[in-house]
Amino acid sequence: PAQLPRANMMGIHIYCVAFLTFFQFFIQIQAFSCKNFDSHSGATFDLTDISRISGQPPFTVEDGDLPCTTKVEQNFTYIFNVCGAVSGKLPKACSLLPGVNTAGALQINTRGTYSDADDYCYVVGKYSEASTQVALLDSNDPTVGLQLTYGGDTCQDGTQRKFHIQMSCADKMNAVPTHALELKHCEYTITMPSVYGCPLECPVSNRRLCGGNGHCAYDPDKSAARCFCNKGYSGSDCVVASTSTVTETTTMNYSTWCDRSLLIRRIWPTTRC
Repeated sequence: PAQLPRANMMGIHIYCVAFLTFFQFFIQIQAFSCKNFDSHSGATFDLTDISRISGQPPFTVEDGDLPCTTKVEQNFTYIFNVCGAVSGKLPKACSLLPGVNTAGALQINTRGTYSDADDYCYVVGKYSEASTQVALLDSNDPTVGLQLTYGGDTCQDGTQRKFHIQMSCADKMNAVPTHALELKHCEYTITMPSVYGCPLECPVSNRRLCGGNGHCAYDPDKSAARCFCNKGYSGSDCVVASTSTVTETTTMNYSTWCDRSLLIRRIWPTTRC
């Protein structure tokens, strides 16, 4: 049969490679989910249960003063959601704000007047699955935790606001924000340690990470996260108690050993029959 010219064959090959590359990229975009994140480094995460739904109160934290500085920075109140728009009833100062329905994070500057409607409210993070950035806190160790980043409105100087939610891995079932600091101009970092910042490869059993009998860490030999169990426990979640090793001292009836054997002399040198 007639063969195509070499130039045509090369063109077809390049076209096929480009198509497959685009198709794989398209599938990755379609499959991306803020609530279900695959780090592609042996660790996967599920943020479904931590995301607040309509009717539930939003996450709230008040903070701002940077540690280890001589200056006392102003405190602000932040209300936000994880992988979703801010839920629950909004403060009066925020309720009529443009774009508030898609806000993933709000900053409130309390003025201390009679009405909270006088407070200043800013959209510091807008939520959409397409624009939300999810990354590991440590690219070399996925068990450290996750960081979500929302882009928000601009500051007065035109700088776009960014809202970072750092969910570090910790043996805590309740995700409670502990700090909210403006570490960089117009960038706000929330710290929220909990089990939701831990990979699914480190299971929660009996409401404890790794069953309370181990710790979550990265195994370089397996290139994956897993539970490292304490001595006496095993299993993927460290809840299987190992069978105690049977020893002579726990199984023998020494009351019958009245011949002053070497075994008795070694264990109880002062034994008398």
